[in-house]
Amino acid sequence: MSNYGIVGFGRIGRRLAARLPGAFTVLVRPAQSDDAAALLGPDRVCTTLDAFLARKPDIAIECASPRTLADIGAVLLQAGIDLVPLSLTAIADPEVESRLMAAAEAGPGRLEIAPGAIGTLDLLATAREEGLKRVVYRQLKSPAMWRLTPAARLADLESIRERHVFFKGSVRDVARHLPNSLNTSVGVALAGLGLDGTEAELVADPALRETGHELEIHAAPGNAVLQLGGRDVPPDGDPVDYTTFSLLRLLRRRQARVVI
Repeated sequence: MSNYGIVGFGRIGRRLAARLPGAFTVLVRPAQSDDAAALLGPDRVCTTLDAFLARKPDIAIECASPRTLADIGAVLLQAGIDLVPLSLTAIADPEVESRLMAAAEAGPGRLEIAPGAIGTLDLLATAREEGLKRVVYRQLKSPAMWRLTPAARLADLESIRERHVFFKGSVRDVARHLPNSLNTSVGVALAGLGLDGTEAELVADPALRETGHELEIHAAPGNAVLQLGGRDVPPDGDPVDYTTFSLLRLLRRRQARVVI
């Protein structure tokens, strides 16, 4: 029987639990405990960190919030639990980054970064082995979708009539401005040139009805551009992107006898 943990029980946590029934113990706020128990059974629901640690999951998927990752990420690693964090914009804070990386280096728990919405980081991590020179991550949305985020403070989105880069900087700088929207950019940075060495651009395009991602890689083995669209959803909808499925692949690879 798999012994996995989920921290947080929002959309991603629920999808994981539904697709791998019986595999997870969850750590939730008391207000979420009844909903979690209805899906998983009461014996798989914890409302305190101590209770969750006592269950000794082999790996914990954090899909709660940047604050949660900052508060308990190092504790999970120190307890020998491998940690897959999704709220990666927490790492835009250098103190949080330093604390998590130090805890991972000391172990015994291991920190593993999932590809998230971009689907794969393999090409970028491979390029890092030889002459990785430049990495640019772009997130693309319609102006209407950007207006639902803190990006509304960064540009006059109402005036944009065609594809336009309205904000750019290092991943660390851009992630600080959108602490709940650019987790994928931090994963890209960690796989490549780091948060300060990886460029990020926010793109508004009125022609889009979906969130898109572009990854531009310049490296000695060859240059590459990855473009990824999302599902057609309304601005306030819930796109089912690659995030959940990248986690499923990660978990299944831990059990597989043939690894691809």
